[in-house]
Amino acid sequence: MARLYLHCVLCSRKQAEGLLSGAAWEALALPAGVTVEHPAVHRSTVRACPGCVAQHHRNWHAAALATLGVAGVALL
Repeated sequence: MARLYLHCVLCSRKQAEGLLSGAAWEALALPAGVTVEHPAVHRSTVRACPGCVAQHHRNWHAAALATLGVAGVALL
């Protein structure tokens, strides 16, 4: 059986996915029409770990999009 992991788009941290761990991570839906191949992207949603969101990247949405190379795309 395969094990699923959450991947942080900002620091590349991996954590086993579960109800409690998944609830602590932030999610950002990518804008319509944007397709990105990255371990942190799953079904057009990108994830960031609590540490990056709280301490390192106060504006983590912009940092996540910049990491993915889609920094100029407007979020709806």
